[in-house]
Amino acid sequence: TQGMPEETKALSWDVFDYDDFLSQSDNVLQERLLLFNYVLDSFEDGFLFFYFSSTDLNAHMLYNMIDPDHPTYEIAQSRKYAEVIPKIYETADAVVGKVMERIDGNTTLIVMSDHGFAPFRRAVHLNTWLKNEKYMILIDESKQVESQFLLNVNWTKTRAYSLGFNALYLNLKNREKSGIVEPEEKERLLEEVTEKLMALRDPKNGNKVIHRIYRAEEIYSGGKLENAPDLIIGYNRGYRASWETTIGSLPKEWIEDNLDRWSGDHCMAAELVPGVILSNKKVDAVSPKLYDLAPTILSEFGILKPDVMVGKPIFDKNLL
Repeated sequence: TQGMPEETKALSWDVFDYDDFLSQSDNVLQERLLLFNYVLDSFEDGFLFFYFSSTDLNAHMLYNMIDPDHPTYEIAQSRKYAEVIPKIYETADAVVGKVMERIDGNTTLIVMSDHGFAPFRRAVHLNTWLKNEKYMILIDESKQVESQFLLNVNWTKTRAYSLGFNALYLNLKNREKSGIVEPEEKERLLEEVTEKLMALRDPKNGNKVIHRIYRAEEIYSGGKLENAPDLIIGYNRGYRASWETTIGSLPKEWIEDNLDRWSGDHCMAAELVPGVILSNKKVDAVSPKLYDLAPTILSEFGILKPDVMVGKPIFDKNLL
């Protein structure tokens, strides 16, 4: 199955209205609750993981109902739907409460989300900005808007490009097929691009567009680090890479209002949209990270983490 159980695109493309989406989304939630109750009833020992998508997808599609500054905010709609997101979290809280009533003192419960949420008001067409700044050169300027998947890019003259939500790559020699950036030019070019991006201001309101830019080595590890994005763009709250950026398109303007029903997001600077972690055990880690969960789970079963795994158990002070 492609996509997500909740029909987000049906709402974005006006196949569904909000009532249709919420009805279908509730069907997904009720099925998940039935499945969760079944596995909870049959679970005896070991490790049980269960994921609820409803908090995430409802926040993506109805964040504008609680955000008066969103370009698609409407007072009448907000009055009708503003309680959807709070109520879905109340449902999640009730699930946690049910689990806590049923587990014994020897059972560790972890409730986690890998991200928080923020408004998605303005869409950044990063490849258009790269083209405007002469880091990307096109084969045919007249086909800028209609082209996708970077098919109109002149790779013999292009120094940087973007694909996906937060990734910026240099067109490096010996890495990219038609790379032109010499290894000795890499650091200077990354510093130059970073400085320009960090100075970006939204022409609509003067706000900073980007909160932080990460280097690959700050985020990733392992034997394939050279294939990671050279820069990971940490957008400010309210800003995100456009859908067009993710597939290598270049709309005319470099930034515009997000008019999609997908109005909330988290593909921003990590510190601006932190996730949560709750447990029935005392968390000893001062600032637990997502990558700490795997070592923590292994530690609960008395298993040492492999050397290649980053992170530390969050419950054991001796291992912090």
